[in-house]
Parts: sequence; structure tokens; C-alpha cells
Amino acid sequence: MNIPSMPLDRAIEILSRQTGCPVLVDPPLMDGRTSAAIKGAYTPQGALLHLFGSVHVDVTATVSGLSVSPLDATALTSGNTRANLRTAP
Repeated sequence: MNIPSMPLDRAIEILSRQTGCPVLVDPPLMDGRTSAAIKGAYTPQGALLHLFGSVHVDVTATVSGLSVSPLDATALTSGNTRANLRTAP
């Protein structure tokens, strides 16, 4: 996978297209955020977690794809956050 840093909503769309895995995310979790860049081999779930960077979210596999939910109130606060750590697949 190779997705550069960009607006988070766009990065999630690209991830969904590349993996064929639909992603359900509440818009407030994406508003005003920039994704972390990813490059390398990831599971769809691992890649999605990495795109969110330091934002505390939970990614759950569902029958129809992946669902993202906030782990705490800071995930709902808009901001430009990025992580420097790679999420293991």
C-alpha cells in the first residue's frame, strides 16, 4: 500500500478502493484532519488505524467492511494530527 499524507476523508476513500473493503466513518472523525502517510504491507484494518495517526479510534470488522468509532472525546475534536509510528499488520 502507498497512500501519501492528504485529507483523511480522501485517504480513506483511496484505502477502500485499493482494498475493496468499504469503510464506515462518522464525518466528525474526519473533519479537518490530515492522514498519516502509509507505505508498505498492511491489513485493511491496520492501514485504517495508521491513517488516523494519533487519533484514538477503534476499527472493527463488520459483515460489510470496517467501522471506525472514537475511543475517547479527543477523537471527536477536529485537528491536524499525525502519528510517527507504523501500525503492525
